[in-house]
Amino acid sequence: MANRRSNRNADEGGDVQEPDLVPMMNLNFVLIAALLSMTVNVNLGLISVQAPQLGGGGGSSADKPEDKKPKLNLTIFITNKGYDIAASGATLNGATDGRPGEALIPMKPNDKGEMDYNYESLNKKLLEIKKNFPLEDNVIITADPKVTYDRVVETMDASRESGDGQELFPAVAFSAGIVG
Repeated sequence: MANRRSNRNADEGGDVQEPDLVPMMNLNFVLIAALLSMTVNVNLGLISVQAPQLGGGGGSSADKPEDKKPKLNLTIFITNKGYDIAASGATLNGATDGRPGEALIPMKPNDKGEMDYNYESLNKKLLEIKKNFPLEDNVIITADPKVTYDRVVETMDASRESGDGQELFPAVAFSAGIVG
């Protein structure tokens, strides 16, 4: 009796029945199709930012005609008081308007009564700069360490194009530094 086979798993011929894998394969096919269809609806946000240029290369001795013009080196400082703007060795801050120690574009109260950055005034100031330097596309953003990511992104948006859709400074680079 010890060598007797069980009849539960055997056919009349004594062969073991193989499991039917077709339903399981159909289920896997449906799950894969469902997962692929859901990934199409996932939106990813990308922010295009340039890495700062640290030094010139030594590849060619011939200078391009554009390189002979002085660079604007437009820099926006995001501080806890507002925005300061610097370019080519000069800094525009509140002292130029007779407000020493204040930001060039101070913060303004928002709808909730909290202080917020004035993106519209920044955009208008950058539009003025763009009119004086129409070929310049680069801007460097330096932020105080306490400035939130959302504020930096809003500043980038305000520096890239004006309210009427005119392109201002699309090549945005970040710079680490001490902001006072």
